[in-house]
Parts: sequence; structure tokens; C-alpha cells
Amino acid sequence: MATLHAKAEAENGPARGKLRASEAAAAVAVVAALVAAYGTSFRQLVDQWSRDPNYSYGFLVVPTAAVILWSRWGLLDRSRLRPRWWGFLPLLAVVALRYPLYEWNEQYVETATIPLVAAGLALALGGWHLLRVALPSIAFLFFMLPLPPSVNQLVTRPLQTVATEGSVGLLQLIGLPVMAEGNVIVVGATPLEVARACNGLSMLLSFVTLIAAVAILFPRPAWERVVLLLSAVPIALVCNILRIAATALCYYYLGHDAPAAGGNDAAAWVLDRAHDLAGWAMMPVALGLVWLELKLFSWLFVEVEEVAAADLLRSGRGAHR
Repeated sequence: MATLHAKAEAENGPARGKLRASEAAAAVAVVAALVAAYGTSFRQLVDQWSRDPNYSYGFLVVPTAAVILWSRWGLLDRSRLRPRWWGFLPLLAVVALRYPLYEWNEQYVETATIPLVAAGLALALGGWHLLRVALPSIAFLFFMLPLPPSVNQLVTRPLQTVATEGSVGLLQLIGLPVMAEGNVIVVGATPLEVARACNGLSMLLSFVTLIAAVAILFPRPAWERVVLLLSAVPIALVCNILRIAATALCYYYLGHDAPAAGGNDAAAWVLDRAHDLAGWAMMPVALGLVWLELKLFSWLFVEVEEVAAADLLRSGRGAHR
């Protein structure tokens, strides 16, 4: 029996799905080498996440990608893992591409190859099956990349305009004496500037990332996932308008209670933190809107299987009668 097992292993290789110690060590060495090679890129990303509030959500992208991979780990069939030498060719091609990108000072594009390297690594170590299982988590890694500077400049001005006009319209709707002068909202006698940091880009990017994670982690029909992703833009715009309007209301009703010297300490504390507090409050508002959207889907659209089952149950009861 042992001779037959040894003969089969010699012909077909080791038992499928079992990783030998040498293969595991080689895989760990390759991953460690790639992480070290991208050390500078990772440090640049962490630095931008730390100093740019628009991309502070980047710290959550890698842990969320790990959760997505863990949630799909049950789909992995170890007997279908097929590491092949040719699987390293795409990986080597992406790594080789970094040299001309570095020479051309294309740091953004060079950093953007990180998810591509992760995909190439999955293909090399486990074949197409491992790549298919890991693909959603790998694609999610693109959210850790900041927007290119040209795109960042392109969307900033329109977002500022939408945030200003939308919040002014909302405040006027509830009867507040308010007007807009460019990107400055005049609330009574108090000017409130809608600065670049208030344009909603941070909220837009973080909400798109959050809703993408929800769409991947929770099983929904493909069209619902697409609609959810598209709805992230209006949800972010609405939440940013609500944030600016809430800040303006605080300044209108509490501003006279917080003079420069002395006065109401509680009002001054609220005014100092009104913008940040309103921003934090928008996250549960956004999640609530996503929940309402999913509920609306369940009310408007009924799965065909559920209808068929209900009809079958009713027909069965009628036959018994």
C-alpha cells in the first residue's frame, strides 16, 4: 500500500490541496520580499492618510480587505489550488514595470501596482481558483489609493459649489436668514466659509468605500450592488449638506453666547467642535440611508423563488381540500 501511494505521488505529485513545508516557506519569502520592495510606497500612503483628512479612511482599507477575504475563505477548495511556474510571469511583469515608472517619477502609478501585485501573487501561488476567491478583497485594495492630483483638483471646485448652494437652500427652507457669497455662507451676521476641507470629498470617498464593503460582504443581487455603489454619491452629497447646515445652525443659535472673552463655556465648546461633531454624526445617517435603500429594494422587488414557493404552497393546500 505504501509502495502504491509513493508511486501515485511520484506520478501525480503530492496530495492535492496540501502545501509542503518548502512551498509554504517559499511563499512566505516571496510575500516578505514584495512587502519590503513596496516599503517606500506603503510609507507614502500612511503619511498621506495621516495628514490629509480626505484619505484618513485609508487606515481601514487593508483590515476591511482582510475581513472580505476571510468571509470568502469557505469558498476555497484546496484540492483545486494549482501553483504553476508560469503564474509568476504576470507578477514579474508588474514588478519589472516599477523600474520605468520610478525613472519617469510616476510615483502614483507605481503605488497603484500594489493590488496588481497581490493579484499576480494569488495567481502564482494558487492558480485561477485562488485568484477568483481572493479577487473581491484584492479589488477592494484600490480604495487605499488617493485620487490622482489632477482628478482631486477637478472635483474639488464642483463639490464646494454643491455643498454651498445645497446647504444655503436647506437653511433658507427652514426659515434661517442666510445667503451665499461665493463659498462663504453668511448666517445672520456671521460668515461661515465652506473651505476646501468641507467640500465633501472626504465624505464621498469614505462613503463609497463603506458602501463597497457592504455590497461585497452582504449577499445581494448584482444589480442591487451596482445601485448601492452608485447611490454612494448622492448619499455623500446629502450628508455633507446636512453637516454644513448643522454647523451653521450652531453658529446662528449659539454664536452670541460665546464671546471672545468669558461667556458661556458650553456654547464655546460646542462651537469649537461643531464641524467635527456634525461630521461624525453623518456616518450613522449614511448607514441609515443605506438601510432604508435596502428596505426599499425588499419592498419593491420580490425574489422569483419566494413567489414560486408561495404559489406552490397555495396550490398544495387547494389540492388537499
